[in-house]
Amino acid sequence: MSFLADEALQRRFVKALNANADFRTQTQLFDGSVLLEVDADRLWLKVYRGKVIDQATAVPAFGYTFKFSGPEAAWQQLLSGQRRWADLTFPGKRNFADDPQLKRVGEMAVAIRTEGNLLEAGRMTEAMFQLAYTLQAAAAQR
Repeated sequence: MSFLADEALQRRFVKALNANADFRTQTQLFDGSVLLEVDADRLWLKVYRGKVIDQATAVPAFGYTFKFSGPEAAWQQLLSGQRRWADLTFPGKRNFADDPQLKRVGEMAVAIRTEGNLLEAGRMTEAMFQLAYTLQAAAAQR
């Protein structure tokens, strides 16, 4: 099980998201759901008018608007502060610690994939930055 399976973390995270004024502002006109997937663990968040109004550890029958999925190692890089959200989710290699000869310049892989309605995910970019860094802060409170 990954860190995402921790129910106390889930509660802290949702409470912190709902207290985050920037997240509320950015999602004020959003009526959808975001799925976070870390290995086999999931956290589905229903967001309506700037607030997370429901959550589940399984995807409901009606699915999700978009999701972010990746291995726990990638998510841990976010939680530890080793890498930023943009570095993990936007195509392109920005961390060359494992490639000192720069042979992988131009690589377009991502560590945490975005799937689903990419138009909505793009529209919610700033809100997802807020979500990621709120998750980071909530995880640090362990």
